[in-house]
Formats: sequence, C-alpha cells, structure tokens
Amino acid sequence: MTETKELREMIKSIDQEIIELIATRMEIADELALAKKSSSQEFWDVKVEKEIIERYKKLCEEVALSEEEAEKIAVLILSISRERQRHFFE
Repeated sequence: MTETKELREMIKSIDQEIIELIATRMEIADELALAKKSSSQEFWDVKVEKEIIERYKKLCEEVALSEEEAEKIAVLILSISRERQRHFFE
C-alpha cells in the first residue's frame, strides 16, 4: 500500500471512532434531555453551552488544534445536541 493509501486508511479508522463517540454523546444528551424534562428544567442552558465551548478550547491546547478550530467543533456538536434535545420538549 502506498503511503497516501495507508494514511487514508488511518483517517478512515479515526472517522469511524469519531462517529461512534459522537453517537454515544448524543445518546447521553438524549437521556439528559429526558432528565431535564422530568425535573421541569429548560432544555438548553446558555451558561452550560459557554462552559462546554471553553472546555473544548482548553482540551485543544494539549493537541494540534487552534482555539478557533476547537470552538467550531464544539459549536457544531452543541448545535446537533440542541436540536435533538428540543424534540423532547415539543
């Protein structure tokens, strides 16, 4: 296998792991939405959202990602999570 094919295979494997982890995160977020609904909490907390974005930025300090990239990743994941949680409250 050529070097580019090997690298692409590595990326493919990592992509699979990323999708599995995001799916697990979303399942837990669904459970969180149900818990919030049953305790009469709002489905979304902007303060918590900001804390999560900051956590992503800190985590990315330890790897080769910029704060801007970390924020983009967090915002995307949170956007998906917010839409999924909203459905439990409609």
